[in-house]
Amino acid sequence: MHLQQLTTRLFAYNLWANERITSWLMTLDRSILYEKTGSSFGTIDRTLQHILSAQVYWHAIIFHGQIKDFHLPVKENAVDEVIADLVASSQALASSLTTLTEQQLIERIQVSDSTQSRYEYILHVVNHSSYHRGQVVTLCRALGVTEEIPVTDYDAYLWWIENM
Repeated sequence: MHLQQLTTRLFAYNLWANERITSWLMTLDRSILYEKTGSSFGTIDRTLQHILSAQVYWHAIIFHGQIKDFHLPVKENAVDEVIADLVASSQALASSLTTLTEQQLIERIQVSDSTQSRYEYILHVVNHSSYHRGQVVTLCRALGVTEEIPVTDYDAYLWWIENM
């Protein structure tokens, strides 16, 4: 599999997983999403905002090679909007990837004090989102929500694309 195909599949997986988790979250009582948990970001809503913020940041880096003045303000009591923005951001990542060539994917770009290839940063974005989706599930379980939690593992995605 070529790097272009692999990274395209990874961003498609990220979109699929974010759509699954957010669709499920939309079935829950919204108050649960704002309940303080003592986690890294305090609430499920803030964890979603963190995933969104990271995706917006890395989109600019991966596709434009830089970002100037990055700040996404925290949205209060707007989890439906945050979820819509997260899915839209995931769609933008997936669709923008088709514009990059294999050469651009292996090209090394500097971010802060790190210089890596674009595809390494793509792997980071997908891994980062997966990590925090896991946090969301853990937070839901800690808050007593245990039914119909969707599976968002990469192997579940591979099964889904083979069988749908």
